[in-house]
Amino acid sequence: MSGTTPPPDLLLLSGGIESSALLAWRHAAGHALRAAWVDYGQRNAQREQAAVDALAATYPVDPVHLDLKGLRAPFARHANWVGHVPLPQRNLLVLAVAVNLAEHLGAGRILLALNQADQEHGPGSRPAFVRRFAELAAELVPDLTVEAPLLEYSKARVIREATPLGIDWGMTWSCLLAQSRHCGRCPQCLARRAAFTEAGVPDPTDYRELPG
Repeated sequence: MSGTTPPPDLLLLSGGIESSALLAWRHAAGHALRAAWVDYGQRNAQREQAAVDALAATYPVDPVHLDLKGLRAPFARHANWVGHVPLPQRNLLVLAVAVNLAEHLGAGRILLALNQADQEHGPGSRPAFVRRFAELAAELVPDLTVEAPLLEYSKARVIREATPLGIDWGMTWSCLLAQSRHCGRCPQCLARRAAFTEAGVPDPTDYRELPG
């Protein structure tokens, strides 16, 4: 008598390097996988969505697009320039929605693609938060787990270890802006470029402006 099919993982896919690497790893391992992308009003939402759709067509996975961009207006500053992320505690929001979606889809695990450097961005990106939220999720939905498997990985390590899978890093998006090309000067572009250099992997990114 054959065993039952394990429930799928639910990957929070942003189109960035880490979540794209998780997608490639899970696909290569043959894990059943669902994906979700959340528009919470981030400035580069259209670019993220384009990256998510390109990656999903490649592996393939059918991503659920969750439209929460209406949250931007009440939280954005009243100025001409608005920060990339209107919600400082966005991981709390995204995971709360993911718990509901996981229950709806019958997923057994939620995968969050935080890396080592993300821990500098506040308590919502640190191991203690992931652990406590996982406990809450399991209380709400029995047997549901929440994991951040790359939390102790540097971006360079992610690139170095995922590259042999044949992932096309050119499909991914890191820039904080919503331009047609990576700006090359924002903090995420600088971190991306430095990570490829440290990993010893050619950087395929089309930067509008090089650092310097």
